[in-house]
Amino acid sequence: MANLDFKISFDLGSKLDVTAIVNKQIFPLLNQAVRAVAEQTAAEWRKEIYQAKLWAGEKDAYASTVTWRMTGDFSAVVESNYKHAQAIETGRPAYDLKRMLNTSSKVRRTEDGRRFLVIPMRHNVKKLQAAGLYDTAQALAASAVTGQGKRASGEVTHLSPTSGMRPSAQQTPYLSNMKTKGAMTVPQFHYAWGQRLSKADAGQSKWAQGMVRFDTSTPGGAKSSAYLTFRVMIEGQTGWVIPAQPGKHLVRKVTDNMRPKAQAAFAAAIKRQLG
Repeated sequence: MANLDFKISFDLGSKLDVTAIVNKQIFPLLNQAVRAVAEQTAAEWRKEIYQAKLWAGEKDAYASTVTWRMTGDFSAVVESNYKHAQAIETGRPAYDLKRMLNTSSKVRRTEDGRRFLVIPMRHNVKKLQAAGLYDTAQALAASAVTGQGKRASGEVTHLSPTSGMRPSAQQTPYLSNMKTKGAMTVPQFHYAWGQRLSKADAGQSKWAQGMVRFDTSTPGGAKSSAYLTFRVMIEGQTGWVIPAQPGKHLVRKVTDNMRPKAQAAFAAAIKRQLG
């Protein structure tokens, strides 16, 4: 049993001196044991993924790629081709999220020329309950999306801590549309704002200041809400850096856990077959 490039493989040929005439018809119980261990190993791998500290979308994406297959009568491989498996397993370097300002067409610009993005941050009910804010947040008058239009990419914007933001009277070119030769445009939502969670109500939970509630209930369905804050990522800030993440080593953990179980299962299968 070996761990190679995020594969866990089983090959009993060398240990059993298996030849062409020794096959699953001769040792059906061993063949079944290899299948069972491979299937269980894949299940254990997925379990480790869901128990790891990863965001939910990444867990689902990674776990969905874990598969197993027989490569011979007495050999199997459990593997994943998830594109971020390497980073999850061996670790990630620090990453500056402000790099998005270099590539996103949705950036705006301040009146002094700095690029920025408005980032929506969604907060789940458990987080609000843990902070003692759920009842207050649930009571907020709801905000709503009233429509969608377009705006120029790189729109020069007046930022104010009291009145929010609005397009500046003075606009300068940013990105051009290659077909029309005019300004490139991006989608823009229009909102009717309800109440916001005040600084006093948020208390020590600074992340919740200014939070709004959107009614996400469906007609005839259960009532539901989404709770969001909007933060400005702006050129020149020192924040918005994800610290380096150590490797999770999930494959190694599964390999170490399954090795003795696999050996016991294979030995038991051979004993029963020969007994």
